[in-house]
Amino acid sequence: MYRIIMNDLMEWYERGQDKVLLLKGAKGVGKTWTMIDFGQGFYKKLFYVNFEKDEEAAVLFRQGSRIRAEKLIAALAMYCEQSYKDGQTIFVFDEIDLCPKAIEAVMSLKQQKPELPICMIASTVGNIYHEAEFQKEFYQLTLYPMTFEEFLTANKAQSLCRTIEQQKMEPVDEEVIDQITEYLKAFYITGGMPIVVLDYIKYHDFNRVDAILKALLVRCEEHIDRYVPSAMAVKVDRIWKSIPEQMEKDNRKFMYQYVDAKARAREYEKSVNWLVDTGLVRKVNRVIDGLSPLEMQVDEKSFELYHLDHGLLRIMCGVSNKQVKNDLEELEDLNGALLEQFVLSELTMNKTVNKLYFWISGATARVDFVFEDDGEVVPVDVQSRIRRKAQSIKVFHGKYNNRMAIRISLDKLNFSKGILNIPLYGLWNF
Repeated sequence: MYRIIMNDLMEWYERGQDKVLLLKGAKGVGKTWTMIDFGQGFYKKLFYVNFEKDEEAAVLFRQGSRIRAEKLIAALAMYCEQSYKDGQTIFVFDEIDLCPKAIEAVMSLKQQKPELPICMIASTVGNIYHEAEFQKEFYQLTLYPMTFEEFLTANKAQSLCRTIEQQKMEPVDEEVIDQITEYLKAFYITGGMPIVVLDYIKYHDFNRVDAILKALLVRCEEHIDRYVPSAMAVKVDRIWKSIPEQMEKDNRKFMYQYVDAKARAREYEKSVNWLVDTGLVRKVNRVIDGLSPLEMQVDEKSFELYHLDHGLLRIMCGVSNKQVKNDLEELEDLNGALLEQFVLSELTMNKTVNKLYFWISGATARVDFVFEDDGEVVPVDVQSRIRRKAQSIKVFHGKYNNRMAIRISLDKLNFSKGILNIPLYGLWNF
């Protein structure tokens, strides 16, 4: 199944193999499948070790940085039951963040044998052990759930991808928009977790989709329970379970009172950050002012928490697949947070968009997302259909006189009075 990150992996293959590839991402986004598929396609041999599935594999690396390269390669060849071929073998170490000694040994192996292509996979978006120490020696990539472009490609609808790519030159016909919208509904229901998308492609059964998403949520909770430090367990569980209620508020700002009536920020800060580092939730900070550089305007204490995936969030929020299938335009009234989750995921994968923030002005205006492009601050308003007045965008413009704003809706691509309207289905291509 095609993943956009393959382009980045090819870039590493051609220009970056002098560094260790560090592939991060939340549990279940497809890191292992992607790396094995890539490794088998570009190398004749693949040595693969998974430290979660085989805890005994850690024995091979117990000497850490003191192990000799030849000895480790010979041990790995025996472990993988393959012969090593110089220049034709890639080494993939999965869930390596579970074994700090292995990180030391692998980095030592790379230092002794710089020509070896090596990949580490970690189920986190935060720092792994020894990352600061070896920062300059890593070629770091992050994998997220599938985008709408990847969903279309997986459904063999590449022709629709090309149509969306060309919409700046040729307006999309209504008949084609109807086709795209049907796929958009399906993707809105499935979300971007690869195992869910694959099942949908095979069976086209949304009830099966819901069952798999529910099972994935259970796996997420099991992953949290297994790895959360005991001192944080209760707090992390409360934060995780509060996400739907947090996002269903008109004001999406994370409020600790929805976690625990007696909660204080200082008591929950580390637990929030731990959950964010797993990648299972995404943190978007508020900017106090819409001025460049935005990173200098960040209010660290004010933030919103989104989910990893819009399909998983839909299930947590209790939105049935029938509600989405019947009328996509009602989604804003049904649950605007799901739309924002979808938009966040798509914008994250758009290489023209830098880090996302949000902006609020007292109780009068809220801009869903704000990002910076070549020193220009761009506010983003998310709508399922165009309202007559985009008050928040107007308030933001009146205060900061920004040159352009983006409105995301179901309407066609157009630009008018400084506002670029981007259709939901075209977020990955503008």
